[in-house]
Amino acid sequence: MEEARKLDALYVRDKMLEYGSFWGTVIDQLYCPGNPYNLFLKGQHHKVPVMLGNTSSEFFAVPDTGSVEEFRALAVEMFGGKAEEYLKLCGVDSGKLEEMIHKASVSNIEYAVRIAVKANCDSGSGVPMYYYTFDAEIPGWEDPGTFHSVDLWFHFETLAKCWRPFVGKHYDLARQMCNYLAYFMGTGDPNGKDSTGEDLPLWKPCTPEAPYGMVFADKAEFVKEPAGEVMQFLVEQYFKRQSIYI
Repeated sequence: MEEARKLDALYVRDKMLEYGSFWGTVIDQLYCPGNPYNLFLKGQHHKVPVMLGNTSSEFFAVPDTGSVEEFRALAVEMFGGKAEEYLKLCGVDSGKLEEMIHKASVSNIEYAVRIAVKANCDSGSGVPMYYYTFDAEIPGWEDPGTFHSVDLWFHFETLAKCWRPFVGKHYDLARQMCNYLAYFMGTGDPNGKDSTGEDLPLWKPCTPEAPYGMVFADKAEFVKEPAGEVMQFLVEQYFKRQSIYI
């Protein structure tokens, strides 16, 4: 351990990147007997309530194509006979590559969440899953957007420890998010009273039939909007491919 602590941070980072991925859970076959996400999809997990979500601008999957023709070829490679349906959803008729790429870009984490929600429902586990999207305005000279982990300052009410010029609406949102988290940790249900004595906005579980979630923006609001059409298509295709392999 002493030798490890003497290593330069950039050296450690570069060694990690040689493997082409971020650090993840160590699958030691004791504490962690396999890929946690894959085990969850198979229903091999403790049947307890789950809270999960993503920030609105992190980890987007963007098609790496330089022309409409390349985009078409990629669609055929990925979806075969369903390629035309996918291309139509991406606005191929416009002939504008930039517009197509924009429509095709989706959040990797939201995609994983929606697959997990459907798999959980299909398993009949009865486990409630509470989904959120963090979309608050984050102040700062560099206009950072909702970068990865920025929601943690709000979940744990630590805004005052950051240099960013947060104002009243941010502190109100942080109070609500921290209350949701505390209720969830204590009872398995995020709903309850705000510190003000008022009821927090009702947060219902996310299911394939009601694929909705809490949006944490200027305030906490449960938004009844389904996933985008491209996202719905991708999730559907995932499960169709799984049925082929089973």
